[in-house]
Amino acid sequence: MLVNVAPADAGMSIGSLRAADLRGWTFAPAFIWSLCKRCPHREGLIPAMTDFDALLATADPDRRMAALFAPPEIRGRLLALYAFYHEIARVPDTVSEGVIGEMRLAWAREAVEDLFADPPRVRRHDVYEALSELREAPGAPTKDDLITLVEARAADLGEGPFPTKDDRRDYVDRTAVALMRIAARLTKPDLDLGAEPGAAIMAAGRVWGFTGLIRAFPALCQAGRPPFSADELAAAGISELELVKGRKTDTARQALSGLIREAEDARAMLTRTRSSLPAEVFPAVGYAGLARGYLKAAKALSDPYREPADRPLSARQWRLTWGSLTGRI
Repeated sequence: MLVNVAPADAGMSIGSLRAADLRGWTFAPAFIWSLCKRCPHREGLIPAMTDFDALLATADPDRRMAALFAPPEIRGRLLALYAFYHEIARVPDTVSEGVIGEMRLAWAREAVEDLFADPPRVRRHDVYEALSELREAPGAPTKDDLITLVEARAADLGEGPFPTKDDRRDYVDRTAVALMRIAARLTKPDLDLGAEPGAAIMAAGRVWGFTGLIRAFPALCQAGRPPFSADELAAAGISELELVKGRKTDTARQALSGLIREAEDARAMLTRTRSSLPAEVFPAVGYAGLARGYLKAAKALSDPYREPADRPLSARQWRLTWGSLTGRI
């Protein structure tokens, strides 16, 4: 297991964290296995009614694995945040009509507003009971932070492509980027998100958000929500119906290249700015380092409708471990 026996300098940045500097860290072979075993509920950090660790191991494994690098108390807060995000993000996939999805998102918004009422009113729901504890933590998200996440998911209830590339980027900013900013503040409450670290987190959130759209390409096309902009579809000469039916494989693959380039541009920005991030925020942003492998897999697909742009679990675990030691997100 990776054991911190001498706390790192509070001023150390992710970019400056190198293996040669880790004189206070020791290793044991059990570490990789521990990524799949550690659970904050067994440490009494968040309510145990729902095992968020087990939930996220299936629903959001990469964020969950990165969170395991956090100290136990912060780890529990991150998992509670991610469980909330999963709860609202899955709404479009669990309803057959948009109006039902709107009602569920409205319920989520009201539940968040209740948490910040005076006195607070906590819904009898595991996620919101966990959020009620999270609300008192250092660097906790505000009501507006959480409501922004809820409202952003309304875009998933519609059909058709994004109107423009700017609309797609805005969607990523209000989902993946917004979530990463909240998580980063939980790991380091005094983090200045208005300076260069904020630019690095925006880049990390964007590369993860764009990569997520690429990885979800088959499901999004089947649902009638292709991750393209309308002008990209027109330029490629492929229709929404053809995407739903999985036709014109070569054309669809070529159309994806534009989204892949946008993700790689965000990754290049992250490479330029990551040295500004303090080491404490790695559990909140480290999973963005997995995007490179996913993008490489996406570029190698011959049939994006039927082949997943995926990476083996062991490779992802090792990449996170390496990233935590080198600062290479």
